[in-house]
Amino acid sequence: MKVKVKICGLTRWEDVQTAFESGADFCGFVVEVPKSPRNLTRTQAKILIDKIAVAPVVVTRGKSIDEIIELANFLSPFALQLHGDEPSDLVASLKGKVACQIWKAIPLPPATETKTTLRENILQQSKNFVKAGCDALVLDTAATYGFGGTGVVGSWELASELVKRLDVPCFLAGGLTPDNVLEAIAAVKPFGVDVSSGVESSPGVKDPEKIRLFCWRAKQKF
Repeated sequence: MKVKVKICGLTRWEDVQTAFESGADFCGFVVEVPKSPRNLTRTQAKILIDKIAVAPVVVTRGKSIDEIIELANFLSPFALQLHGDEPSDLVASLKGKVACQIWKAIPLPPATETKTTLRENILQQSKNFVKAGCDALVLDTAATYGFGGTGVVGSWELASELVKRLDVPCFLAGGLTPDNVLEAIAAVKPFGVDVSSGVESSPGVKDPEKIRLFCWRAKQKF
């Protein structure tokens, strides 16, 4: 099975088109996350989502269950990706109340920080979200200055362990680029790969050639 590709942090229609034409399976939109340089209002996101032919994923954080349900009803995405410190019981409460899949981002340490206690904590946290009903997990890097879109490579060793031990599709994110995506896929064997800053010319502005090359390389058969 070929690896799925998600191009995230899209803000412009021309970049959405490039992602679609390049074979991306999912387009990600950061919605109502003011601190993100890729942030969109829900109205801006809806304009893009209503036009696309690729499964849209809405990425958000820091919302209550009622706010999440309202956002999902307004945008009707394929999946809602929770990318903050949401607890697993919030995911359990959302099941059946939204008509889309629920994905949860799991914060991985940078590749240089893999303490045994941290590994066990992350594994248990991931299992809790799977048990709560998450349809997919996004294994992203949590750097000291942010979580998501940092361009920092996470621990592929830990990501590989999670992929093997969790009974749910896992996307690998964090520091992926056209130059390292083949190596990352070979090392982790994820269900999918998720890229944002690694295919940009500036925050929120994608480089079409980087998108094409990333998708082409990620879709190579292993």
